[in-house]
Amino acid sequence: MYFYDENNEKRLWLHLHGLATNVMGSKIAFLREYFSRKNIYSFFAMDMDYEKHTTTNTLNTLEILVRGFSQKYEEIHLCGSSHGAYVALNYVKHRPILNIKRLILLAPSYNTLGLMIKEFGEENLKNWIEGKEELTIEEEGREVTFIKEWAKDIIENGYEIIKDGKVDFPENPPVEIVIMHGTKDDIVPVSLSEEFVRNVKVKRFIKVEDDHQLNESLKEHIEELIK
Repeated sequence: MYFYDENNEKRLWLHLHGLATNVMGSKIAFLREYFSRKNIYSFFAMDMDYEKHTTTNTLNTLEILVRGFSQKYEEIHLCGSSHGAYVALNYVKHRPILNIKRLILLAPSYNTLGLMIKEFGEENLKNWIEGKEELTIEEEGREVTFIKEWAKDIIENGYEIIKDGKVDFPENPPVEIVIMHGTKDDIVPVSLSEEFVRNVKVKRFIKVEDDHQLNESLKEHIEELIK
């Protein structure tokens, strides 16, 4: 499923949802209504089904979208929420920028695999990490099954942005970066964003008193995110 709203001829907001969610989330509903009312951006989001594809496959799909939309829009603002931000960061690091002008990162994950290993234990995930079996976990109240190549692809291609306390990203990024992260986030610690901005020049770091979902903070700070 996807949403594509043509509200603005020049600018597109390309949105990547989180790991175990889809386009029916509250952030997307708010952004669609806001951009439609203000005519600030056209808007596109699609179900990414991250767990069913390797990160490389996901980046391949995103590159097709960026190439196509760059033919139509002068500016693409790529927004990622949680694991969607992980994908967005890796896109800018590894793929052609084209008309992407800005990254907007909402409670960004910089090391999704590392966070999963920390939560479930490396020994418990050993066969999955080695690409020998699938992994099924409960996330957002439902069972999610990750394909067996998922972790191995991340390791082999170096997709973790922060690993062993080191930030693997250009100090002077090729696009503007704006980050919003909540101090009460118990899924992706805000300390990871603090570490990132110590090593990478970002346009704006908005630290809010909120949890991982950022639902209220997104509404409160939307103008600060897009100005």
